[in-house]
Amino acid sequence: MAVTKIIFLDILTVLPVPTSPNTWKVRLTLNYKELTYRTKWVETTDIESVCKSLGIPPTSMLPDGTPKYTLPALIDNTFTPPAVLSDSNPIIEYLERTYPDPDSSRAVCPPASCALHAIFEYHVAQPHGIASTSVNVPKRHLGKKLEDIELKGKDREEHWNKIERAFDLLATSMRARSGPGELFTGSNLSLADCTLGGLLLALRYDSPDEAWMKVSSWSNGKWIRYMAALSKWTAVE
Repeated sequence: MAVTKIIFLDILTVLPVPTSPNTWKVRLTLNYKELTYRTKWVETTDIESVCKSLGIPPTSMLPDGTPKYTLPALIDNTFTPPAVLSDSNPIIEYLERTYPDPDSSRAVCPPASCALHAIFEYHVAQPHGIASTSVNVPKRHLGKKLEDIELKGKDREEHWNKIERAFDLLATSMRARSGPGELFTGSNLSLADCTLGGLLLALRYDSPDEAWMKVSSWSNGKWIRYMAALSKWTAVE
């Protein structure tokens, strides 16, 4: 039996699917590239100890200077020494360099588009952007009880209206390109799709009765069609 040399570290949940936007970004890329890999599921409370034991580097530092370990992470034993990476974008960049598609038009992140993708990520994936759909409150309120800080009533409605306008803007921008297909570049996956798709997958599984119900009703059904186009790369073994 062939040995699977790529190990992908994802976060274990009570659901049969992942709910992290960042780990979904990498999983979409791995599936799109048709790479053989094995998922190592890690409990949230074990992320730091598992990363340390495997030599996976931290992704940032806490205010007190303590290293912060997060997933996704990836170990590629194809080479000696193995490639050991953390954080979604460096992992995707590594996969692009190491396993390029013979057809350059299928590149997830062509070099010429890196700056545009960075801007897109800033406005979509950061806490101040569209990613705020997946949280209830600003980060500065962490440490208080959820019931004391969760957006409610009119504030919650205004929050969702703001997010809907952002999604409508995205849909309008995507219609402006020429050619068939529901994704940002048509039918091929791009880093922008990994970012937005990861967020939508997380919303669909983590908040099906509020977040996904709302998003799926916006933009004349655009996001239902968009998710259908992504579905060929969302397999979870």
